[in-house]
Amino acid sequence: MSGFLITCMKTNREMSMFSEERLKDLRKILHENPELSFSEHKTASIIKDFVSEVVGKSKLFILHEPFETSVVVEYKGGDPDDPHVIFRADMDALPVKENSLNHYVSGNEGIMHACGHDIHMTVLCGLVAKVAEDTPSKNILFVFQPGEEGAGGAKKMMESGFFDKYNVKSAFALHVTDDLEFGEVGSNGDVLFAIPKEIDVVFKGNSGHAAYPEKGNDALAAASSFLANVEHKIRKVINPTEIFLMHFGKISGGTARNIIADEVKIEGTLRSFDRNIMSLASEEIKNTAENTAKNFGCRSEVTVLGEYLEVRNDPDLFNMLKKVCDDIDIKCIEKKAGLVGEDFCYFTDRYSGLLFWIGTRMPGQEEKQLHSETFFPLDEVVPEGVKILFSLLTLQ
Repeated sequence: MSGFLITCMKTNREMSMFSEERLKDLRKILHENPELSFSEHKTASIIKDFVSEVVGKSKLFILHEPFETSVVVEYKGGDPDDPHVIFRADMDALPVKENSLNHYVSGNEGIMHACGHDIHMTVLCGLVAKVAEDTPSKNILFVFQPGEEGAGGAKKMMESGFFDKYNVKSAFALHVTDDLEFGEVGSNGDVLFAIPKEIDVVFKGNSGHAAYPEKGNDALAAASSFLANVEHKIRKVINPTEIFLMHFGKISGGTARNIIADEVKIEGTLRSFDRNIMSLASEEIKNTAENTAKNFGCRSEVTVLGEYLEVRNDPDLFNMLKKVCDDIDIKCIEKKAGLVGEDFCYFTDRYSGLLFWIGTRMPGQEEKQLHSETFFPLDEVVPEGVKILFSLLTLQ
């Protein structure tokens, strides 16, 4: 969709364009209105309203909507030939029922910002406000991206062709974590996030009475045999010194205790830092499923539901982050790569990029896990995130 100039909104009270209290209000609204992947309609509206409020009638800002629920705010403060810098925040929430003891809770039953995307969006909105206030001589794309939670929103944005017209110098994103204390950030100059692949293995047999096993083909027996043998098969093709994780966490099928199961589905996830290893593992899983199915007179289907790339940081940008942290008295920790996945990988695969963790755990507090019903970072992390991103911008 073509861009249009953002117009000014009337506000009920006077405030600085970069107000910590205003950002707290925004975070509360976003947290109370979580939406699942590619359903972020109200979220997008909240963001557009806030941006309109803080940029007023400035012609340096243009709003774009590359596809439904995505929002990109373009800032044209540099020369037309200057490259752009991308700052990205994810928008979607998770199907999690929130703990009612949090400071304020989701108004959408069974949906929660349990991965901190409400914080990410608020930080990026704060950065828009800071840029509107300081008007740096830079060209910037503030990218509010839907569908990060396994839905491949970043890939969809890249495939939309929207970014093709821009000369992008670098791309940045942050992610909250209770693994680090408030006042700490963590990243590295290499691979930070793994390649995740979600996979389903289905066995199909022929049903019948359990008293006559010779007349049926037991899909549950085939699935059980597959689970017992697949890891051994994988280790025959992947060097055991390589980092690779395979986990099957759900199995479903059958209809009754005395009926031969005619269909069983196994759901799993694969993780690695190496694309070649993921290809080898996927092929071996497919072969093992086919051979197991034949042994039991069944058929098999292997479906890949989603796969990201690894997030590979630019070492120069990581050094820049370390310098920024030194300058503003924030502790920067060099983190090892983790087996989690992030679709910011599609930005770092195309551009020089940097993703970093920002700590949210207050001293003396118990660590809360991402994707849990109790994960609720405090608002204090927002201005710190804005400060870090703006400092990175000034060095571009």
